Amino acid sequence: MGAGARFLLMLPAMAVGAAGCDLTDVRTGSGQKMLVASATVVLTVDPGEPSRISTRAVALVSEAYQQVLSEVPGASVRITGASGRSVSLLEEEDPLGACTVLPEDLYGTDGPLGPVGSCHTATAASSLFAPGEELTLAVTTPDGSVLEGTSRMPDAFAPQGLSVEGGRCRVEPGTGYRFVWPPVDGAWAHVGEAEITGLSPGLWSSSDPLYLPVTVLGRGRDVTDMVFPADFLLELLSGVDNVELHRTLDAGLPGGARAEVTIAALDRNWANWIREGRLNINGETVIPSVFGDGTGMFGTAVRWKVSVESRAAEGAGDVPLCGPGAAG
Repeated sequence: MGAGARFLLMLPAMAVGAAGCDLTDVRTGSGQKMLVASATVVLTVDPGEPSRISTRAVALVSEAYQQVLSEVPGASVRITGASGRSVSLLEEEDPLGACTVLPEDLYGTDGPLGPVGSCHTATAASSLFAPGEELTLAVTTPDGSVLEGTSRMPDAFAPQGLSVEGGRCRVEPGTGYRFVWPPVDGAWAHVGEAEITGLSPGLWSSSDPLYLPVTVLGRGRDVTDMVFPADFLLELLSGVDNVELHRTLDAGLPGGARAEVTIAALDRNWANWIREGRLNINGETVIPSVFGDGTGMFGTAVRWKVSVESRAAEGAGDVPLCGPGAAG
């Protein structure tokens, strides 16, 4: 699976949704079981008030055996910052609902992944850890197995020059918007995601929102802007049926459409886990970041999100234009 899988917009499930497809490819030796942990900490910045930051931590603990993942109930999962602050993640009863965003045909009873793993989460309306802080993951299973990993969070960032009110802004119909931000220290990749609703049936006939992901690998000072929606179309053109949709969105967001747009900066661990070519022909991860009695990934990210509406102003006091547009 690539960088898609509702990578950030659903994150609560962000990392494990993206990594879940790959965990079954981890080599487990000659019939041996392998403990696998995929964990993330994500800070979400309010673009209208960047000092307002919320936290979401997610961990999926699985046992891989003969290309099938199973749950590991009862594990203890704790994340500790360099400041000494720490948080224990609580085990969820519904791992598929709380930790993954995989399609039902993958995780159903007859699906190739089978049970995905035991899900642990923690959520706070404030920042439990500071941007740029080094965090340590510790996972202990009931049989005494231990997994550990460390990650340094990217610095906080927010869009520059964006006019937003209540998390919303507008673009003129048929236009796009260039999101711009300062260089982000500690970022090794940037991920943009959009869920678009309100498209005409001629462009998008599904009852589900159109989901557009894009991943830009590169150090934090190499990536400082993305044009929406044009830069989000890399994975869209998968067949001739999408040609008109691609052409329309490349010009801008059609009138009447609405998009939830998220852009995130990822740490080195996460970037190495999702990059193309991350698995060799034997199925081993190139650069895992969880070690001990198993393997896996411990990644961190900082993100922000905004709701973009494509329409003319509806009178005084309406939500503002996001800005001058993609060419600005």
